Amino acid sequence: MCGVTAKKEAAYTAKKDNSVEERARAAVMPVIEKNGLTLWDVCFEKEGAMWYLRVLVDKEGGLDSDECELISKPINEILDKQELIKSVDILEVGSPGLTKKLRKPEHFRACIGEPVRVTRRGDKGKEYSVYGILAAYDEEKGTITLEDKNEKTELVISECVKINSDL
Repeated sequence: MCGVTAKKEAAYTAKKDNSVEERARAAVMPVIEKNGLTLWDVCFEKEGAMWYLRVLVDKEGGLDSDECELISKPINEILDKQELIKSVDILEVGSPGLTKKLRKPEHFRACIGEPVRVTRRGDKGKEYSVYGILAAYDEEKGTITLEDKNEKTELVISECVKINSDL
């Protein structure tokens, strides 16, 4: 294990657990709802040596930095009291941005009829993008259908590198 102790490996595995996202989601929902916002996503991701917990909120017409700041402190206070905070190095509260990352069923359903950019990997590993209108989402099959110039293309979500709204 290249000098990694079993204890460190167990901690690393625990950090990857999706329950961190689920527990954080449940903990922050009251603050978000109280402020008239919508929770877009909670992402627990490793970047370099650090684990980030990103709470992404939105509202009709978009969010400004003052609104993010307003909810950051209460969200931080709530998460500080949770056991899961031991797994988090950095907490970020912000907007999903104009090109929202689509990764959950509710994301795909919310973006039907909107332009999207799908990044895929070619045979030689090179990434390329496909653009179109998100015409359909099939949760059972794990596919999306893009429409571009009356041509429809069905893509398997698990074969895509990333999928973003493309406003």
